[in-house]
Amino acid sequence: MTSADSPGTATSGGRSPGAQRVLDAALELFSEHGFEGTSLQDIATRLGVTKAAVYYHFHTKDEILLALVEPAFEELFALAQSGPYAQRGQGVQITRYVDYLLRHRRVAAYLTRDATAMSRPCLVEKGAWFRGRVEAMLLGGDGEELGAIWGAATLQALAGALMAASPEASDEWLREELTELGAHLSAGYRKAVRRRRP
Repeated sequence: MTSADSPGTATSGGRSPGAQRVLDAALELFSEHGFEGTSLQDIATRLGVTKAAVYYHFHTKDEILLALVEPAFEELFALAQSGPYAQRGQGVQITRYVDYLLRHRRVAAYLTRDATAMSRPCLVEKGAWFRGRVEAMLLGGDGEELGAIWGAATLQALAGALMAASPEASDEWLREELTELGAHLSAGYRKAVRRRRP
């Protein structure tokens, strides 16, 4: 048996080393060829194992995609449960979100590039929840339609900047640049809210 088809010892994320190898190979291939352009056989070929070895861990690409994004969604859920957003400064929230993005840098960059992945039924509901939580976290949720517009712009700007960065760019440098970008957008949003108040 190869490591891709053996349960092995659980990793820190609770997955066997074989399952983690499948996820790592899948993320590489999804990033190179897109979700639609990658098959389970492609993943098996990249790993040098049989398709059955991949199937041992994941029966569909949707299962793989969900497993790739679950750690990010779970961490965001924990951040969302940590207290009312309004009691923390927007700058703190932007820093927390940027740190979160950097911890999930490869997955975030991939999802930003491959819109097909986020439109998969297995992710649609989670994606909507994700956007709502992040908008509330970054902007505090003032002004419903205005908040949605600025929230979407902030999400796209931060994710787009992360995607545009060279893979060699250090996390420290990206943290500084993305935090500054987020702070400018947050200030613009607060200004827009004030402008619309009677």
